[in-house]
Amino acid sequence: MIAYHILKEVIGDQHQRFHNQDPGIPRRIDPEQYRMRDRIVVISGVRRSGKSTFLKQLSLGFPSFLYLNADDDRLIGATTEDLGSLLLIWEELFPGVRTAFLDEIQNIPGWEQVVRRMHDEGYKIFLTGSNAQMLSKELGTHLTGRYVRVELYPFGFDEYCSFHHFTWEKKGIHTTSESAAALRLFSQFIEDGGFPEFLKDPDPEILRRTFDDILFRDIIARYAIREVKAFRLLCRYLFTNMTREASLTSLASTVQMKSPVSMKNWIGYLEDSYLIGSLSPFEYSMKKQLSRNQKYYGIDTALRNAVSFRFSDDYSLLLENIVWLELCRRGYELYWLKGQSECDFIVIEQGKVSMAIQVCWHLSDENRKREHDGVIEAGNMFPGSNGYILTLNQEEEPSQNIRVMPVWKWILEQ
Repeated sequence: MIAYHILKEVIGDQHQRFHNQDPGIPRRIDPEQYRMRDRIVVISGVRRSGKSTFLKQLSLGFPSFLYLNADDDRLIGATTEDLGSLLLIWEELFPGVRTAFLDEIQNIPGWEQVVRRMHDEGYKIFLTGSNAQMLSKELGTHLTGRYVRVELYPFGFDEYCSFHHFTWEKKGIHTTSESAAALRLFSQFIEDGGFPEFLKDPDPEILRRTFDDILFRDIIARYAIREVKAFRLLCRYLFTNMTREASLTSLASTVQMKSPVSMKNWIGYLEDSYLIGSLSPFEYSMKKQLSRNQKYYGIDTALRNAVSFRFSDDYSLLLENIVWLELCRRGYELYWLKGQSECDFIVIEQGKVSMAIQVCWHLSDENRKREHDGVIEAGNMFPGSNGYILTLNQEEEPSQNIRVMPVWKWILEQ
């Protein structure tokens, strides 16, 4: 157990730091809709995506609250007994306060049992975590039906615009100079990505350190991975080749692993840490879907550029990755389609295909038929869906139920 006086010191230090913390840029998610919830609010997402700042924004709606950040070196080795001691300290320092903000709580084994007891005793609880699988397992075991989940990503382009004090009216009439300013900002967003800390201090070392923290602290140490060099190579390879399809067998061969089963586990660890996301092909047969190759995407374009190899044709895949991230932020169910032609994204809302989306850097005479054919084939399969071809900065009148428009405008006007 951790000494009582150390726990008391941790509470005092953290409470003061959190109280003085900058609330940052408002996120797309409105905090007010979660403040009045009776259920536990669980905020999950990749490290450094702004979860603690979002907790701060949530806290502004309460006159008093309790705060704990379990990602503190003084709490290494903490147990449920230590959490019990923390509750006693809170009651001593803040008697009667029943709102608690628990940051990176999954670092303390058995946390879910203490949180359940707190919830039973009438606490309003907000908590964060950086590992989807661990949170899901522990929440599902002890807190089924008691929580609502919020996934937080690095800044999207609209939030990036807010960071740079740029406003785009969704239904307004815009001048050429306004559109040019939006394009310039979006071109920079492709390079900058959306990690808030990096935007404040654009030092690539911040991104490389974030990458290493996720790999070594959240994955390699947690899952006792011994083949560290191969695992790191896999992650760099997926970032370098994001948006492209790959089989588990080919990935295992690339990093010289013998077992595709182990590769499947590794991919799962990367997804649970939110570093990588996979996209399945659309199939009516689940058996066929599971046998097909996946496409892989990265959590942030700047992080990808900081830790992987870059090539001259990178911009097209960076643009597609930004669209994937935006669709994930909106909470859609996503697939890709490979028939006679290929379509980058099949979007499902409320059990029905609503959009078919192609992404290309520039629509030209050479690629126009290929890009249109992918959306047309998807439209024929899913009548009533809307077709999009998203580019860097081209816009055309709708034709054959397909709208060509810039990615930046599609994000800002949705």
